[in-house]
Amino acid sequence: MVWHTLDGLARERGFTPSALARAAGLDATALNPSRRVGPSGAMRWPSLPTLLRVLDVLQVPLAVFAGYVGGEGISHAPLRAGAGMLRALPYSMLEQDGVFDPQGLPCGPLWEREASPGLWGAEPDAYIVRVDTDGMEPVARDGGSVVVVPSLPLRVGDRVLMHGSGREPVMGLMLDTEAGQAICSFRGAEVHAVPTQEGVAWLHRIVMMTV
Repeated sequence: MVWHTLDGLARERGFTPSALARAAGLDATALNPSRRVGPSGAMRWPSLPTLLRVLDVLQVPLAVFAGYVGGEGISHAPLRAGAGMLRALPYSMLEQDGVFDPQGLPCGPLWEREASPGLWGAEPDAYIVRVDTDGMEPVARDGGSVVVVPSLPLRVGDRVLMHGSGREPVMGLMLDTEAGQAICSFRGAEVHAVPTQEGVAWLHRIVMMTV
């Protein structure tokens, strides 16, 4: 029932098992059906840390998930008007003035609207960045998109977007170094220190990448 419930929630949000695993920062095969049964035929269950990371991506509290596993029906609340659409902007335009507000959230008329993959449209302030450079391949492909959710907490190893007024944006993996937090860029594995001064730069979590 645990796997059945996870699969149902993932499908509702547009995730395959592999895509959900990657969004949760796991090995791409961690949630695949072939990994759910041991050599003896006994069922394997996700560890609690793995489950919590997956539920974080699915935006389902552990207590609610436990209720689903226990037989409570999964809620299918009606979507509000306009739900499922996110603001979208090319990567090359992120450092322009007026596309983010003083809190680092998207604003202004340059943003377009695009259908959200994975039903992230219900997440406040989520946005899409269209990749219009080949400098981050093969991780982020030219012509692909990433879904960014500012409200989600950040953890070491998460994929993040760092941006700030007048700064070149950086996409990469969040690191914890002796000198403090840093981002290992998808562009040539360059390491960028995260400014400690508040308001100089913002880090937003990448939850999904499309090609």
